[in-house]
Amino acid sequence: SMRLLSHTEMGLSSIQSRLRMERESLDPFAILAVLGVTDATAATPVSGGQDTAIWRVDRPGGRYALRVFAPGEERKCAREVATMRAAAAGGIPIPMVHADGSWHGRPALLLSWCPGRTLFAALQAHPLRVWPLGVMCGQMQARLHTIPLREAPPYAPDQWLNWGGTLDARLRERLLAVARRPLVLCHFDYHPLNVMTDGERVTAVLDWPNGLPGDPRADLARTIVLMQFVRPSLRPHEEALVRCFLRAWWHGYHRGRGSLGEMAPFYAWAGDVTVRDQEQKIGQPGIALQSADLDPLRRWTDQWKRRAGISSTVRE
Repeated sequence: SMRLLSHTEMGLSSIQSRLRMERESLDPFAILAVLGVTDATAATPVSGGQDTAIWRVDRPGGRYALRVFAPGEERKCAREVATMRAAAAGGIPIPMVHADGSWHGRPALLLSWCPGRTLFAALQAHPLRVWPLGVMCGQMQARLHTIPLREAPPYAPDQWLNWGGTLDARLRERLLAVARRPLVLCHFDYHPLNVMTDGERVTAVLDWPNGLPGDPRADLARTIVLMQFVRPSLRPHEEALVRCFLRAWWHGYHRGRGSLGEMAPFYAWAGDVTVRDQEQKIGQPGIALQSADLDPLRRWTDQWKRRAGISSTVRE
């Protein structure tokens, strides 16, 4: 899995380089004008967005974030805004949407600037606080899963099942048999790089393009896969830190909630969708990921399929 992690970093670096080139061709002040903002005193490019260009915008009244999507991503932007507003209505701290619009076919959002730093950065700076930071992360995800979402536009019924592509029919049938109703708000990219903190509390949950109504166990399983298989390469002592963080996160999530029930089919689902998501990156410019690098995650997924009573699929 360590090879997968290092190649994932290369992929993110390639994507960020492409975004940097695209961002240099954009005029943030012209985009802000379309959004009705004419009092910006500075627009500073920032890194972090994997699929959008982002600037820190300073105005006399405060600081904001300008996020610009690729051309033609209106539906993606609209769904993300709807999901963020649902999260905010449920009491989740998120970047608030102050303005939205389109510039030359590119959807754009003006968001509030979130205080603090990522949980990952906080862990690196204060490793001895791994337990309270992990518990805090888990408690926020549990709070997220108290927000019910109806299967209505902009969401398709059971859209989470086929997130990342068509799901194996046997696994889909198994999940439908055990999935809870009503579905709740799931982030599906919840990990320490997408959670902001001031050290004492979570100040914001970021990056909502994957947000959908789903079974909370699917969101938990996806978080476990991301933290175990798709994260920056770590040194041995940092590996131990991540394991401790995972235990604290799990403890924080389940504090007061009790057991969620059978997890095996949801682990199988999370592994399956993540393998397919990573496979799409193979062969892309600047990405050294090879199919064999995904074998540890494939084996992990197949193990959970067997535990869920689903035989492993034959891979082409």
